[in-house]
Amino acid sequence: QTPVRKSVTPQRSALNLEMSQSRSDLENLGIGMFCAPIFTVALQPTIYLKHARMQGLPLSMSPKVLWRGTMASISNETGQAGLQFLTTGIFKRFASGKVGRPLSALEDASAAAAGGATSALYVSPVELVMIQQQRFGGSLASTMSRIQRNFGWYGFARGYLATGLRDSVYVIGMLSATPFVEKEMKQMGFGAAAGSVVGSLVAGVGAGTLSCPFDCIKACMKGDIERKSFGSFADTGRNLYREGGVARLFHGVEWRCANLFGCFFIVNAFTSFLDHHVPAGADLDVLGKLVGIMGGLNA
Repeated sequence: QTPVRKSVTPQRSALNLEMSQSRSDLENLGIGMFCAPIFTVALQPTIYLKHARMQGLPLSMSPKVLWRGTMASISNETGQAGLQFLTTGIFKRFASGKVGRPLSALEDASAAAAGGATSALYVSPVELVMIQQQRFGGSLASTMSRIQRNFGWYGFARGYLATGLRDSVYVIGMLSATPFVEKEMKQMGFGAAAGSVVGSLVAGVGAGTLSCPFDCIKACMKGDIERKSFGSFADTGRNLYREGGVARLFHGVEWRCANLFGCFFIVNAFTSFLDHHVPAGADLDVLGKLVGIMGGLNA
């Protein structure tokens, strides 16, 4: 019994080597890119409903409206999720050092936050173009050309701070909080399925609520690149507060939480499946092929 106690106790005081830490960069990239199209198609209606609520637009339950822009979302989310897994894995391995020690909860969350902020360098300009397309129409090429012509290349950096803060909280929830809560649930005697659902729910609601003000500010800034109503990050926050108080910053929070819960559950289920069936480094070719397949679908 003594050896069993010795093996269990450290798990409660420090996180184990997580998926993004123990796997190679290519594997992490492949996992993120493989999961993204699945949760994007499944959860696209929550994205539409969230943005409609944030902009004060009437809601439609027509399937054509709910899944509008799905292919563009898949392209965005595939790159976003792949980079989030990749960069978070790099930061976790850097924090663990050469010995690959387990990370504390604070170290694990900090690495995830850094991964979110870094991946936002890609996510922010892509979302800017998408939001501008949704508002004013036009093709991808014409929208990018209009932004560059009117605002220069610096225009694509509009709203990066809000995006980086939002994605830092988002990645903490997905790659740090969800597996942590799931492990705590297992330690309390709950089954794997219950632990996964509760972990995804707790992290999804927490991350969705905490990141909603940043997401709302981001959406307003990127939709108003001309700065007619919303200026800087702080100015946008103040204007939204004047419109409806603190509650204005949380418009669409219910749909954001629903989206994150579903996303975290799908990602956690897939990574748990790989943990049991594909040990880290044992089937690199399979995950490498996943990258090629998903890249081909989005070409």
